[in-house]
Amino acid sequence: MKYIFIILGLMIAFAGGYFFSQKYSISLQPKQSIIALTPTPQPVVGNDRDSHGCVISAGYSWCDLKQKCLRTWEEPCQATSPTPTVDETAVIQSAVKQQLVLEHGQSANSLTVSVTKVETDFARGTASEQGGGGIWLAMRVNGQWQLVFDGNGIPDCNKLKTTDSFPSTILTGICD
Repeated sequence: MKYIFIILGLMIAFAGGYFFSQKYSISLQPKQSIIALTPTPQPVVGNDRDSHGCVISAGYSWCDLKQKCLRTWEEPCQATSPTPTVDETAVIQSAVKQQLVLEHGQSANSLTVSVTKVETDFARGTASEQGGGGIWLAMRVNGQWQLVFDGNGIPDCNKLKTTDSFPSTILTGICD
């Protein structure tokens, strides 16, 4: 009886192995002694330069106007005006001072108005007197400089950026 169970177990194992090998296509093949794995080459990050050498994946693009690679969200590809001439600076100072006097009265006549930055139709500077002062922002409208903000408070940066279109270079340190 014992031998019958052993023979029956071997037959079931053999039949199961046969059906299993048919279902999963198992076949015996000679063993190879060396397995060679070829790594798939991965693209190198930053290895995607355009014809000017700008790294596209890092967000750089060529700016013909400035003759360099730049990220347009950091530095716009547009001409910046040169440092204002003495005459232009004087015109801006005079216009800003007149508007400060109109807004704050004759006491503003003693203020010292300085122009610190000009870019196309936008300017920024300081107005000070003994004991303190503040900043001012102005824009040229129809050829005339108009005071947009003055004081020590926080300007409406959203309005300056969207409605008045102040460049970020003028607003640096004010609307960061």
